[in-house]
Amino acid sequence: MRHFSEILTLLGIASIAVPFLHRFKISPVLGYLLCGVIAGPYGLALWSGEFKWIDYLTVQDSETIRGFADLGIIFLMFMIGLKLSLDDLWRMRHHILGLGSCQILLTGSLIFFIVRWFGNSLEMSILLGACFALSSTAVVMQLLEEKQKVHTPVGKLSFSILLMQDLAVVPILTLLTAFAVKTDGSLALLTVKALLTSSVAIIAIYFVGMKILRPLLRHLNPDNKPEWLMAFVLFLVIGTATLTDFYGLSPALGAFLAGLLLAETEYKRKIVAIIFPVEGLLIGMFFLSVGMMMDIRSALYEPLWLIASVVGIGILKAVILFLLCLAFKLKKDVAAETSIMLGQGSEFVFVIITMALTYKIVPAADAQFFMQVTALSLLMTPFVAFFAPHIAGYIARILPDKR
Repeated sequence: MRHFSEILTLLGIASIAVPFLHRFKISPVLGYLLCGVIAGPYGLALWSGEFKWIDYLTVQDSETIRGFADLGIIFLMFMIGLKLSLDDLWRMRHHILGLGSCQILLTGSLIFFIVRWFGNSLEMSILLGACFALSSTAVVMQLLEEKQKVHTPVGKLSFSILLMQDLAVVPILTLLTAFAVKTDGSLALLTVKALLTSSVAIIAIYFVGMKILRPLLRHLNPDNKPEWLMAFVLFLVIGTATLTDFYGLSPALGAFLAGLLLAETEYKRKIVAIIFPVEGLLIGMFFLSVGMMMDIRSALYEPLWLIASVVGIGILKAVILFLLCLAFKLKKDVAAETSIMLGQGSEFVFVIITMALTYKIVPAADAQFFMQVTALSLLMTPFVAFFAPHIAGYIARILPDKR
């Protein structure tokens, strides 16, 4: 009965609590995080000894939480791969490969040196630098949609940079897996070996999929049987995730490749329509599991450090991106508003830190702190986004574009 009550709690959060919070303009991502904190082992469960009824409103089994987190990560990466288009990538290549790559490398390098300066390990510094260089695709794109700015210059520029950041998750996860493998040799050699292995795996899976996947889908002809297509998609996602995991790579990488393969078929739109409700629920379960793993009590010990980290990372990322946008000769108001919008942490920080904690690369106390930094930055994003156009307009007035 305990498992039934946990499942009931999770479904109640997804179907009642999160929609209720959304009525107050709280995004689903933040809603799941907040509900996870409340319903997790560090929330109401702390009083379960005094009030037995609390047991039926909380989830305290770490294995249950971990299972939903793993599924959420896999489907998050799958949907990113599925939504990519080679034509879109080529059309936005200058902003994606140029501006996006420079932003990740420069921001990641500066954060790496800061983390390293505080005496952290080389592996931890690299991972934190890489993941905090990323911004939240889920939160930013939702805010842009709500403000009907997706197709404006700010929306297109934000999407280009976020897309490059989403692509960067794949080598970051590969690097994380390499750090988790305890082998002799230098870190540089281990990193190069892992990246080469992942490149070979990506190329092999991609070409094998293109040679087999399309003919197989045409032969099965699942047009009139959406349940067949759904079963095939689940088989491909879990199969590629299992395959990459077998060869020592991240299961999330396999899910990303599955999405990339299906994106190049004529069934892409049907797959998106079928998987979208399930994808939203599973990704929501991931953010819910992240909230359940966060111990808010630890934030009370270092509140000033927490606030300083959120503000410092936000300002650092915004300044770097703004200067890079100017270097790429973008208009100052567009550059300023985009830079401010992308100053928060990414949902992938939770993915990377959770996996790094599992591999014992990041200490538990540090993992809690950086997840709280990310969660607080996500919570602040709607407020920051409200003032972003006003700040951008002020910057454009004091620094007018040259005619």
